[in-house]
Amino acid sequence: MQALKTFPVGPLTIDTGSGGPLTAQPGSLVRGQVDLVELADGTPVRFPIVLVNGSKPGPRFYLGAAIHGDEVNGISILAKVIASLDPKSADHRFPVSQFMKSPLDQAPIDAWTVFPGDAGGNLSQIVAAKMFALIRECSCAIDIHTPTRGGRYVPIAILPSMSLGAAAERALWLAEQCATGFIVKGDRGMYVSRGISCVEATAAGVPAFTFEIGEGGRLEQSVTDEGARCITNALIGLGMIEGERRLPPVSHLMSDFLGLRAHRGGLLRTEVELGAVVKKGQLLATITDIWGDVVETVVAPQDGVFVRSTTLSNLATGERAVTLGLL
Repeated sequence: MQALKTFPVGPLTIDTGSGGPLTAQPGSLVRGQVDLVELADGTPVRFPIVLVNGSKPGPRFYLGAAIHGDEVNGISILAKVIASLDPKSADHRFPVSQFMKSPLDQAPIDAWTVFPGDAGGNLSQIVAAKMFALIRECSCAIDIHTPTRGGRYVPIAILPSMSLGAAAERALWLAEQCATGFIVKGDRGMYVSRGISCVEATAAGVPAFTFEIGEGGRLEQSVTDEGARCITNALIGLGMIEGERRLPPVSHLMSDFLGLRAHRGGLLRTEVELGAVVKKGQLLATITDIWGDVVETVVAPQDGVFVRSTTLSNLATGERAVTLGLL
């Protein structure tokens, strides 16, 4: 596998816009805000950024979180990882970490889907362009997400399509360093579509993947701890910090997602534990009507891993009940 790009020791500077240049000297950490857009009443919208510039040469690692504003676990995960770093230590080679939050619910379209963006485009495209300009200057990237409210993921690395070549293979290697326990290496669906941040980063030669963990709108210490374990593993694997990676008891490499949707409306009761390996024909969930009568059973149509649960128990016809990862 071709080595990741490395950077020499020296000042690290980005342009924040109205705040001028933000510089982290070797062995230092700085915080700042980067201009994004201006709303109709003149209110500026910015995203926070942290630059961690180590004291040795090495790769430059982009870490992003909460491009969707209610996906709060990623913020906590990165805060914990950053707090554990000592840029002045000779043991650390961590030129940069970038942390972003842009809860622009008024955006015309999801900024996550319009990368690499357009500096002269609509609000979402401008946001994507500002972020992509930072990603392109890095050696590799991880974009942290949680599912929408009402859904819960295992800690799962979702790769861009291997059709993107050598950079995609390096993204797989990076996911293996994270040791999430769950990796999807597929070529269909939303996560491998052009326009998605990690797909476009990988296509531009910056190995990247989407890291989903936890539940939208909920901040949980156990999820923070597990996510920080995974990101710290990546830093160790990249040689940016010293230490031994902490590995999960088992790991699953999956080829695709399979979403199972309700055919009847009612109350959902999940019958298996999130993360469990399931067999074809196994009962996954039941749906009861308001009288308590079972109106539908959800069974596994093939072997797989239960990777995403539905945590809102009132379902209408067509809503997702269970998602499997296919082995």
